[in-house]
Amino acid sequence: MLKLKYLFENFEQAKECLKLYDVEEESINEMFTYFRISSNAIYPFREKSKGKVCFLRVSPVEEKSYADVQSEIHLIEWLIEQNFPAMKPYPMKEGSLSKQIKTQWGTVNVSCFEAVFGETLEDINGTPELAYGYGKTLGLLHRKLMDYPFTSERKNHNELLEEIYNRLVLYHAPDYVISELFKVKEELSTLPLDNENYGMIHYDFEPDNVLFDKETGAFGVIDFDDAIRCFYALDIVRAIDAMDDVVGESSVNIAIEKFLEGYQSEKTLLEAQIHSFPLMRRLVQLQSYATILHVLSDVIVDAPDWMVQIKQKLDNKRRLIEENIKFCVLL
Repeated sequence: MLKLKYLFENFEQAKECLKLYDVEEESINEMFTYFRISSNAIYPFREKSKGKVCFLRVSPVEEKSYADVQSEIHLIEWLIEQNFPAMKPYPMKEGSLSKQIKTQWGTVNVSCFEAVFGETLEDINGTPELAYGYGKTLGLLHRKLMDYPFTSERKNHNELLEEIYNRLVLYHAPDYVISELFKVKEELSTLPLDNENYGMIHYDFEPDNVLFDKETGAFGVIDFDDAIRCFYALDIVRAIDAMDDVVGESSVNIAIEKFLEGYQSEKTLLEAQIHSFPLMRRLVQLQSYATILHVLSDVIVDAPDWMVQIKQKLDNKRRLIEENIKFCVLL
């Protein structure tokens, strides 16, 4: 998630960026009403030739390096070549898939992707059978990524741990949180880094980033923004821990079983990986905590109500994580 100061819409900046693309001009204002901002600012539009819906993606250079944008697109292109259903980059008029440009509001990274057909899994009244396909899609992704030849373009889990540590220190996190980070780092160091256990992962393979087309029965995956070299088990944990967004609470346990069955239909899931799930949850918790500290580090004068609500929600989550870590320390 971007810092609070970057969560304000900037339609004029988006229109400036859209000059790089063939755009159906008359659709811009209407389509822009569906914008959203999280780890990027996303502005939908229709391209000119066929009227396809595309998504302009804008990120400030202070928050994301251009090299990361390029390496993500490189990864997605490779996956598409391997017939994996990833979102397709949409080129600029002159053919580039990304560019860093200076605007009067600051320098930003610009890229664009075609819409993926279907609904996100969090918007569907899901079933255990759907959970099976969800897991199968992740298993297929991991199996493909075992052969990805450009892993050095993305950071690894040790670099992630370093980033978390730097943020914890910068924003004066409690000592027991930093101590928890050291414990997690030590335990991670005991896990094997072989090809079955470790490689390129999506990192955010949650229901809002996986789409299902009811007409074709096909799945599609979006937002490889956080892709990282890490443990495959982390992707699995993030997916099953969000399963209540896919099916009703009464069906979560059976849905998780079906998800894991689907995963194993494409890729082996070792018993040791299952045993590592609690450790992966601790790593995700620390990364979420460090991100919250980063987002809340901005002081916004006269913040609008919607931002006050976001701040309250994030601050409540921060306190909950602190309580969870403190409780574990006492055990």
